[in-house]
Amino acid sequence: MRKTWKSCMAAMAAFSLLTAGYCSTAYCADAAEAETVESSEDSHLNVALFLWMEGLDPADGWAGWTSARCGISETLLTADENMDVVPCLADSWEQVDDLTYKFHIRQGVKFSNGNDMTPQTVKESIERTAELNSRGGNLNLESVEVDGEYVIFKTTEPYSAFPYYLTEPMCSIVDTTVDTSNFEADPICTGPYRCVEYVPEQKYELVANQYYWGGVPDVDSITVLNIADDTKVSAMLAGDLDVAVGASATTLSLVEGNDHIQMVNVTGTRESDLEINCREGRPTADQNLRKALSYAIDRDVIAQISGSGYAAGLGKPFPDSVGYNMDQVQGQTYDTEKAKECLELAGYADSDSNGYVEKDGEELVLTIALRSNASTAVYQAMQDMWKEVGIHVEIELMENTSDIRDTGEFDFLGGGWQTVNNADGQSYLKNRWTDGGPDNYTGYHSDAFQEVMERLNQAFTYEDRVACYVEASQIIADDCPTIFLCANANITLVNTDKVTDVTVFPIDYYMITNKWKAVK
Repeated sequence: MRKTWKSCMAAMAAFSLLTAGYCSTAYCADAAEAETVESSEDSHLNVALFLWMEGLDPADGWAGWTSARCGISETLLTADENMDVVPCLADSWEQVDDLTYKFHIRQGVKFSNGNDMTPQTVKESIERTAELNSRGGNLNLESVEVDGEYVIFKTTEPYSAFPYYLTEPMCSIVDTTVDTSNFEADPICTGPYRCVEYVPEQKYELVANQYYWGGVPDVDSITVLNIADDTKVSAMLAGDLDVAVGASATTLSLVEGNDHIQMVNVTGTRESDLEINCREGRPTADQNLRKALSYAIDRDVIAQISGSGYAAGLGKPFPDSVGYNMDQVQGQTYDTEKAKECLELAGYADSDSNGYVEKDGEELVLTIALRSNASTAVYQAMQDMWKEVGIHVEIELMENTSDIRDTGEFDFLGGGWQTVNNADGQSYLKNRWTDGGPDNYTGYHSDAFQEVMERLNQAFTYEDRVACYVEASQIIADDCPTIFLCANANITLVNTDKVTDVTVFPIDYYMITNKWKAVK
């Protein structure tokens, strides 16, 4: 979200139209310029996606992420491989005022059944999502109107994140003129592929969309299989898969240096972290104790353990791949002396020389709550790191951690989040750390953070918006309601004997595009 987004924001602020010449489910040639490639005879691929999810109807829960990954559905705007937000089914847009956005709908686009996509179907599709999807309220829609080739959106309040919410796969455009009852298995969308068979828990069978506005795909058909992460590498080596996303990091060494399997590694937009209970009455309500815990962690070691060499240490809310000038944000780095200084400021000392600190005669003992099926290696490593500075931390395996999460009866919870669900980080910050945020499990409150988030709603220029992200992220880094551990890599394995031109995106709701080329 750098130079293209910057120009977009400047254009919207000046009430002018922005155009771009490429797009797709994530990235495809403009229809007017795209070359239609002849399909190679019987070209077929077997593919395993990142995180298998059931159903394809974009308006149903998170199913839109699957339809987008499969190249079935598309949105008005999209994020490219550089995390720049660019036009897709809308070829230009402008911000009319603080509440109003005007999108020009790309002409000549057909759905996979041959029906024309019109501004009216765009309007009805977005309204359908707003009504049916539990996240539809995040759009803050007051009204949607059609004006010739344009669709005009009005929000209920100034909301600078609105255009970026239209990249979220739940906002994929579907044909509302047909019966939508079978959209779970066969949604009628505009992407380069259409699902012709859906076997729950097993597979999606895709065929090239002959009406695709960006050019008919070179690969005729694709089988998307439900393959466990720890078996994806073996399936690639056996020839049972041609493309695999999200293979277990512990297995990747088996394909390193393989002449026929390309490993594409891109820093993703997901992070792993440790949520700390900030509620009054808890030991971890003390900011100095939270900072001591954070300084004591060697994130490079944690990243190595967590990602087997395919993750990067992270000390702030967003990975660098997201943008937002995160290099300006300073989080805690590994420093045991600073950890001990923060413990002293919090009133803790090892008075009895048993290796652990206490306060008011009581030893500090904290607990990390984990699901019983969770891997404990990372947490055991952190347990040892904390012991080095005198903090006693226990690991408790539980059948279900949701109850203590919801009641606030915990010290630490292991977590991990997609930081840009809609190619933008505003909802991530709002949901996790503002008052009343649905994911604010830490009970964190900051007047300064609240003020920045309110200001972000009306930050319509690139410079103002990024400044808010830097300021908000620095507040979170300083206050430590969360200990950020590592940024996860998006790794895709490609059988280069079968397919080329596979683009890997930082954000993981894009995968299959019409750019893939079958090796002939």
